[in-house]
Amino acid sequence: MTAPVQARAASPDSAPAAKRVKTGSPSLANVEAAALPFHSTLLDPANIQRLHQEHESSAPYKHAIINQLFEPEFLKKARQEIVEQISFREKETDIYRINQTGDLTNLSGLPESELALLPTLLSLRDALYSQTFRSFLQSVTGCGPLSGIKTDMSCAEYSEGCYLLNHDDVIGTRRISFILYLVLDEPAWQPEWGGALELYPVLEADDSNPDRPNVPHAKPTKSIPPAFNQFAFFEVQPGHSFHSVEEVVVQGDGEKGGVGARVSLSGWFHKPIEGEPGFEGTEGYAAKSSLQQLYATTLEPPTLYPSIDLNMPLPLIPSAEDLKVLSPYINPQYFSASILSQLRPQFIETSQLLLGSFLLPSIANELEGLIREADAEAEKGRRNQVIPKGERTVNLVTPQDAGEGKGWEIVGPPHIQRFCALSSTTSASSRLATLLNTLHDLIRTPAFRTLLTSLTSLLCIGYTSHVRRFRPGLDYTLARGEPSDGEVKLDVGLGLTPKPRSSRDEEMWEEGECGGWEMWLATEEGGDEATYGDGGKSKTGTPAVEGDGEGKKEGDADGAEEEEEEDDGPLLALRPGWNELSLTLRDAGVLKFVKYLSAKAPGSRWDVGGEWEVRMVEEEDDDGDKAQ
Repeated sequence: MTAPVQARAASPDSAPAAKRVKTGSPSLANVEAAALPFHSTLLDPANIQRLHQEHESSAPYKHAIINQLFEPEFLKKARQEIVEQISFREKETDIYRINQTGDLTNLSGLPESELALLPTLLSLRDALYSQTFRSFLQSVTGCGPLSGIKTDMSCAEYSEGCYLLNHDDVIGTRRISFILYLVLDEPAWQPEWGGALELYPVLEADDSNPDRPNVPHAKPTKSIPPAFNQFAFFEVQPGHSFHSVEEVVVQGDGEKGGVGARVSLSGWFHKPIEGEPGFEGTEGYAAKSSLQQLYATTLEPPTLYPSIDLNMPLPLIPSAEDLKVLSPYINPQYFSASILSQLRPQFIETSQLLLGSFLLPSIANELEGLIREADAEAEKGRRNQVIPKGERTVNLVTPQDAGEGKGWEIVGPPHIQRFCALSSTTSASSRLATLLNTLHDLIRTPAFRTLLTSLTSLLCIGYTSHVRRFRPGLDYTLARGEPSDGEVKLDVGLGLTPKPRSSRDEEMWEEGECGGWEMWLATEEGGDEATYGDGGKSKTGTPAVEGDGEGKKEGDADGAEEEEEEDDGPLLALRPGWNELSLTLRDAGVLKFVKYLSAKAPGSRWDVGGEWEVRMVEEEDDDGDKAQ
């Protein structure tokens, strides 16, 4: 049994518990159409026909946008109730950073005194799930029947730095996804502020790859910026309805629901449940979203070293032949028998090492200068820009094709990962590419394998590796790892992210404000990983109303709050480092990811490394017994 990975750095995030869909009142379907507060033109037959035609011709997959869903004054009242009366809870995982309410379809569970504070919001919910509006959605999309009982809706506020990464919403009985924007009508939201709904085309199976599942392209082809009273919706389609929410990059006024706050109501219309007209049974429902790749293994097969004798004595130091390969690049202290004899037991005990000043100064200094030049070129005109319309300051999201070309290519698919990787099969087009490819070649040599064994007492049998560049506002990897009955892996990473020269930028890296950290996380199989967090619900499952004494136990005279289970946080969190080699033994069932790199970041995250297939070799101790 390997030792647990030890946390060496404070975690910049936490992983809340899972959200569950609630069921609303059966009376929702009986709301009279005449009393519904929709915009006067919404239900006109000509408008429905126009929306249907737009839906049928839309790309990259069928969707529709309604510019005015409700009467504006009605929606402003609902927005005011949400901002003034409903509590939001910050939630952050590998997939999103967001401020969210509890399940608003369960408003009826609130005490009458609190429900009286939300009359317009209650009317809005009932209108959305009314038979009239569900029939309208069916007419526009041509989808099957929608449930009026099983409802699923919450409110979210995306402030600066919030985002939602690529996924397809396929969980359970979801049929239609929707989002209703509640941003301020004045000042109007500007596209440069971020927060757009992004839709992705898919790479489908073809004759040469008939068994390949549909995966999204690395770049979206449709971007829908928020606008007050705008309603966007699409049919949930496994392997097709991939979408994301672009990071909000505007520096707002800091007020709840204020300027720069992307407030929205979002949720799903479900297939009818048993007992409703149109019930289709439960066969074939997808229990998990394709976003949930928590136990997916590597996306490409490992490259294996030549076969070796598993019973061979493990090397304690690199050989003279190994040093001919390693010494032109690596700090010689890591070849010292005395240093290795200290590091090896440390790794065996903690399953982790962080080796500073790993490269020779001559190599590191040249590489640092070249990387700083590349970052400076990419960062021109991007950070702290003032947008004339609206007079707000933004850190612009890096263009989707930034860094692509000259040997660099975007690696996906984005529902699992996205970053720029340097191809090792093309000739280097710059001195930077030459140096990075040289280091990439170095870590894949048998000599480097010997060094890894000398440091860890593990026998390396294969590897999967990349030279990676994570671009601000674009790139990440989502949590994935081996299943609980899988094999251990050795994660190897040579951090090449230069230390920021600004103390404020350095503070952002240190405190995790701009992401880019590499995380290792223990989790349970079988959880609903697409909906981490309780969404700000009170202990009774109802939305938390401002000042409602959330967490009070029924009958508890003094109103003491229930104790919540403490979040253990990640097992290990490593900030982007410069000239540091990290070695981490990842047990089966442990997940790892590189947190989304925010547009706030002062530059790209750079590294060379990957994961190594390893075996633990039994050795005889001094008494002739075998020890692992």
